[in-house]
Amino acid sequence: MSEETLTRFGRTLRDVGLEVGTGRIADFCRAAALLPPDDLYWAGRATLLAQSADIPVYDEAFAAFFGPPAEARPPPAVVRIRSEAETESALASDAELLKDKSFSQCSKSELAALARLMQQLPLALPERRSRRRVPARSGSPDLRRTLRRSFRTGGEPVDRAWRQRRRDRRWLVLLLDVSGSMDAYSRALAMFAHAALRSSRRVEAFCFGTRLTRVTRSLAAADADVALARAAAEVVDWDGGTRIGESLKVFLDEHGHGGLARGAVVLVCSDGLEVGDPELLAEQMARLGRLAYRVVWLNPLQEDPKYEPLARGMKSALPHIDLFASGHNFTSLEELSVALARI
Repeated sequence: MSEETLTRFGRTLRDVGLEVGTGRIADFCRAAALLPPDDLYWAGRATLLAQSADIPVYDEAFAAFFGPPAEARPPPAVVRIRSEAETESALASDAELLKDKSFSQCSKSELAALARLMQQLPLALPERRSRRRVPARSGSPDLRRTLRRSFRTGGEPVDRAWRQRRRDRRWLVLLLDVSGSMDAYSRALAMFAHAALRSSRRVEAFCFGTRLTRVTRSLAAADADVALARAAAEVVDWDGGTRIGESLKVFLDEHGHGGLARGAVVLVCSDGLEVGDPELLAEQMARLGRLAYRVVWLNPLQEDPKYEPLARGMKSALPHIDLFASGHNFTSLEELSVALARI
């Protein structure tokens, strides 16, 4: 049975009120692939349900979706004999293998499992000193607070106060290439953007192909599947052509000088296969480099050890990039998270 059908059944359970997340659906797809078709009922019951009270609702939904189960028998031994420790070990092993697998080779169920892992990915953004000052144990003298305290000691500034500049996290701006050449990676990188938006309020996300679309609000939905569906519906040029230079110009003209790019970490996710004017791309990358704190570029084509950034778009952008990385699998995103913390 296809993964699409199994996923639709998981969403059907969610629609009738059961707590079925993307991780449970991914486990259901794996279990269904390992067991005979007659055991599909038990595969779903073992992976999709959180408590025994959900069984009547599950039974009714299963019968309506697939028809009555083959027969009411105990779950197969392969499900019954595995201890909790063995299950956790197997899932951990699967997760480790999945982390190193290229996004271009992942099935829909594996991408759903990766979405769950991305929610746990720490995103430590670099800090900047704000113009605002806050009370501190050391720093520059806070004359106003010191004067107020001196009223308690007959006007003598015995208890002196100090202040220092507040430190705030820098903004992270994600520019995601969703053109046809990025089709194998764009969904996974959009899930990464969804996880980043859920982990920090100082994140903005845009998609671009032949035009720029702001998707911060769409990708901020709690459920990853819902977030990606909303973003895909909003981005009219998804899986189309690529005009990176023109899209960057729109971003800088409409959002960059207004504050989003100024002092921010700007992360471009693209293979650099520009069909527009490479000189325009170089010009806009230079503008971006002057505004942003750091410019990071993820190019999934780097998963090939023989890859060289010789395409005219990538060649034009490279001199203005502070960090050039891959982003083709989960491990590379973990490495990116560490690199961002060190910037």
